[in-house]
Amino acid sequence: MEHENLIKARKEKGLTQKEMAEMLAMEQTTYSKKERGISRIRENEWASFAKILDKDIEVLKRKTKELPNNHEYDHITNLNVIEMIIRYTQKLEEENFLLKELVKKTIMTKGQKK
Repeated sequence: MEHENLIKARKEKGLTQKEMAEMLAMEQTTYSKKERGISRIRENEWASFAKILDKDIEVLKRKTKELPNNHEYDHITNLNVIEMIIRYTQKLEEENFLLKELVKKTIMTKGQKK
């Protein structure tokens, strides 16, 4: 939906589109088109909506980010986890290599002292 926050606020207030339209002195179909983004909402209308719904204009206007569907979201999350595991594994391999080199040097140093 185009104006999800407007719709949500109207429903939270317990108002139907028809009731909202009556308070705004417009037809229900006109109001519905505004809610769906088919018709433009003018600034004075936003102010009226905010007053009726007891909400800040900017909150009503704000578009919510659409999340990808769950399958896509899960796939992206899984790829991120795999990438993190690969980076961590590489770091462990580097540390393991450095520790082996340190052990070799320590053994060689002790062998030379004898």
